[in-house]
Amino acid sequence: MRVNIIAAGSRGDVQPMVALGVGLQRAGHTVTICAGDDFEGLVTGHGVGFVPAGLRIDELIASPLGVAWLGESSRSPWHELAAMRRLVRSTVQEYAGAWVPLVGSADLWVSGFLTVHAVDAMVAVGGGRHVTTEFAPMRPSREGWAGLQPRLPRRGSLVNRLAGQALLHTVASVVGIAGDEARAEMGLARTGRRGVLEAVRRTPALLAASPVVVPPAPDWKGNPAVTGYWFLDEDPGFVPDPRLASWLADGPTAYVGFGSMSTREARALGEVVARAARAAEVRVVLHSGSAGLESHDDEWVHAVGPVPHGWLFPRMAGVVHHGGAGTTGAALRAGVPQAVVAHIGDQPYWGRRVWELGVGARPVRRHALSQEWLTAVLRGFARGERRSRAAVVGAEIRREDGVARAVELLSARRSGPVGPAGAARPGRRTPQ
Repeated sequence: MRVNIIAAGSRGDVQPMVALGVGLQRAGHTVTICAGDDFEGLVTGHGVGFVPAGLRIDELIASPLGVAWLGESSRSPWHELAAMRRLVRSTVQEYAGAWVPLVGSADLWVSGFLTVHAVDAMVAVGGGRHVTTEFAPMRPSREGWAGLQPRLPRRGSLVNRLAGQALLHTVASVVGIAGDEARAEMGLARTGRRGVLEAVRRTPALLAASPVVVPPAPDWKGNPAVTGYWFLDEDPGFVPDPRLASWLADGPTAYVGFGSMSTREARALGEVVARAARAAEVRVVLHSGSAGLESHDDEWVHAVGPVPHGWLFPRMAGVVHHGGAGTTGAALRAGVPQAVVAHIGDQPYWGRRVWELGVGARPVRRHALSQEWLTAVLRGFARGERRSRAAVVGAEIRREDGVARAVELLSARRSGPVGPAGAARPGRRTPQ
């Protein structure tokens, strides 16, 4: 079976798609991923076909539009939405120009939530089966644990479902921009928000998260199917930089890093981390990330570039991060406590779920991050708070194989919901 995976976004959006692509190829399928040009090495390095999207995501993240959205919009959901809309508008011509020539070239199309509208139209024109993927629960639900922004997070209520519908309608107004550009290139009418909502309703979905963290909501009725996380196998022969190895050998340390979240305040943020580490007397590995974080406090902070999370996180006393779905999943699998500094999008949801599951500290939004909060978190790591619960959850997640379950569902040659009851094996979990 020929499979095209259309992945828009940062590494957190692309890496799980690569994991899925590798799994599909091992099952005998031919896979091609279309993603930002700077992910070519990541994709082809794992033996998967690649089509460049015509733009570099690292440059987009570092641009004024990228910084305004990722680093400066956490105070207001309306500012966040407006900033995201401006960023998306700046990319649609490149994305659509890469997607449309692929029409008719696959038997199965796998989209992300950002590309569901475009791929829905491409399948209508060129044929094939379409399954979309979600890295956070986007479908409305009565259940508080299953909604990104529930009004009553601790209980089930129609109010939560209505809030989920309102959020989906709002986000659809942005997602529709790229889809409409692709539709226009194919000679189709623009359908905007209505077209996005129709595509979401008629497309079977996979949710790449653990049912331990996101138990399938009964009112989803099996769509999406919750498969477990899609972890990418990392280099088993990874050898750390000697300075990092020495730092880790000197004693317990915690991780602080915010992934693809860019900022104009890298120096000030690095100073907050250093002051908190010194006040808590907890040594820190600081990931520079897209923000370019650094510290001049060599006694308490060791700055690093990219290091595989699967190797690093299990060696940490705790992990402070931005709440991206992939980073949250990696910290959960490592079985260590964590704390989320949510910037945008689904990150507040993951921070809340980490807190509700008892594996992490109470989350904070990026604009509210303070030395006092971070100091308290680091001291909690040092005391071993939540470590036993994190270890239990980590063991459960390590028993799952989300990629294998997703491949099983995608390989089934049938339409409709891709999984019965929407649960990953070994079964549904009781929400915390």
